[in-house]
Amino acid sequence: MRAAFTRGTLLHFAILLAVAVLLRCDTFGDPNVHGDEVFYHQVGIAMHHGAWPYVDVWDRKPFGLFALFWLITAVSEAPIAYQLAATLFAAATAWVIGRIAERWAGPRGALLAGLCYLLWLATPQGQGGPSPVFYNPFVAPAALLVLDALPRLRAGERPRSVMAAMLLGGCAITLKTTSFVEGAFLGLVSLAALQRSGLASRQVLGTGALWALLGLAPTLAIAAAYWLGGHWPEYWHAMGAAPRARPRYGPGGRVRLVRRASGLAPVFVAAVLGLREQESRSRRFVLLWLAAAVLGLAVMPNFYIHYALPLLVPLCVAASSFLARGGVGVAFTALLAALSLWFSPIFQFTATARSVRAIADLAATTRAHLGGGPLLVYDGPPQLYHLTGQPFATPLVFPTHLSQGIEKDVSHLSTLGETRRVLAERPGAVVMAVEPSNSPANLETRRPVLAYVGQNCRLIRVIDVPERVRSQFMAVWGDCRR
Repeated sequence: MRAAFTRGTLLHFAILLAVAVLLRCDTFGDPNVHGDEVFYHQVGIAMHHGAWPYVDVWDRKPFGLFALFWLITAVSEAPIAYQLAATLFAAATAWVIGRIAERWAGPRGALLAGLCYLLWLATPQGQGGPSPVFYNPFVAPAALLVLDALPRLRAGERPRSVMAAMLLGGCAITLKTTSFVEGAFLGLVSLAALQRSGLASRQVLGTGALWALLGLAPTLAIAAAYWLGGHWPEYWHAMGAAPRARPRYGPGGRVRLVRRASGLAPVFVAAVLGLREQESRSRRFVLLWLAAAVLGLAVMPNFYIHYALPLLVPLCVAASSFLARGGVGVAFTALLAALSLWFSPIFQFTATARSVRAIADLAATTRAHLGGGPLLVYDGPPQLYHLTGQPFATPLVFPTHLSQGIEKDVSHLSTLGETRRVLAERPGAVVMAVEPSNSPANLETRRPVLAYVGQNCRLIRVIDVPERVRSQFMAVWGDCRR
């Protein structure tokens, strides 16, 4: 029986991995799938050359995400390395979704729930390596461990698997801070089950404190490293002050929120139909998990489509009971597949080829006209620094950190001050988007950059640089006077 179970689950993983590769293979080797993951990749590379996140290159993402890309780039600095890792992580998440769902949906529902996750990843821009693709594989097994442990917790036992779940949740927090909400949900559910067992309150509270400490341990270890390294102020600002300093979303953010909600509608329908068929105890767990994921989304000050990716895990778990309904479930999965391929077509190898050519062309053009000064990439692809062999001109490397109005002075550095400092070093070439990439533009920094290139540089070329979901014209200003 155990051997058959093992063969079955391994077969499920093999199927899910094959589907993940099939759905994502056209992105392999694309150097410009999405700006976020390109930036994570560049930080991972820079860390091998001694760069400290938040000090030498700034962002508000937690350290674990950059550490993960550091590990990946230790194997290879080529983009395909992180893209293959993301594919493996996506398949692993889908497999864990199936292991959670199997207890009430059977093998068929488990497999279809995992397929549902993979099929719908690309719709909220998860076809590459955004952060949720990497932290969902920590949250999902934590939920599986807690769900498995609930009967023992209600009996007054304190299994080590819950400790492992809390540690996995803590690792997820170091990849995306808002996953703290899901980790807290798992801890509270475990604590509530233990409290119902009749265990002494002192023992329950002591166990809860231990679980909380395990959940916080990865973050505390990272914070201690920055303290000991003499960079606590930068770390604290990035993790504490910067997320609160960013203005909340405006009309554009609300439009993105509506689009995101509508984009999940088919999976949401399947989840509602599936929850109706689940027994009450498991339904309550999944509903609370989904509520925690939504709350984690709600605390974000701005909304982007890929922020919806964490919702897919509990939604697909919830949908499993409906997907297990014989021909109806198979037909609905086929419908999801058709809709997914309609919204996010696969096998776009020509798009990847265009991206490869554009980035190579942009890098070669920039390298040939660097002049005698440093390179400044203002509102442009950050990988140009690495591809041209140039150091970061400023810690504010991510395109929006200098160029977007809502990012003005969010870091511990002044955006205008950094712009003036870099321009005072007389860049030999400047690469920038012809039109601002993200609104509202930071005109306070854009105007002096335009003034500098207009007075000191030649417009060498304007190159159309595609991402997976959009395309931008990048101007290369080079041969700048010293």
